[in-house]
Amino acid sequence: MNRSLGWFLLAVAVVAMGIAVWADNNFRIAIPASVVAVIAAGLLFIDAFVGRETLPRPVEERPAVREAGPLRTAFRSGRLGRETIADLLDRLERAGPNPGLPGRLGEETKRILRMPADEFRNYVRQRLDDLESRS
Repeated sequence: MNRSLGWFLLAVAVVAMGIAVWADNNFRIAIPASVVAVIAAGLLFIDAFVGRETLPRPVEERPAVREAGPLRTAFRSGRLGRETIADLLDRLERAGPNPGLPGRLGEETKRILRMPADEFRNYVRQRLDDLESRS
């Protein structure tokens, strides 16, 4: 049932019920008005519980996917993103060939942060090559 028909039936039920109450002892008006009110309310009840339409879900708008997301941002952040990159490499290694890899010590983190850009890229390349060879 469409919405406008539902609202129409609701209005018919309310008006017919009002007429039945207003008619008081005049049964020639009260009984037919009551029947109309009960039928309209019954149709609304049936539609609400039995004939319920399943509306399609609205399509979710997904945000634009960036190429490499946080990893690209970490590489662009220079020294600030190096710790993120090193942590990601550690997580990859723990998820793959070396699940018992201990956490990185503070001195090692400081050494990674102090590396020149070329040396850091070589460090990342070496770690990735090592992970790939052991996978």
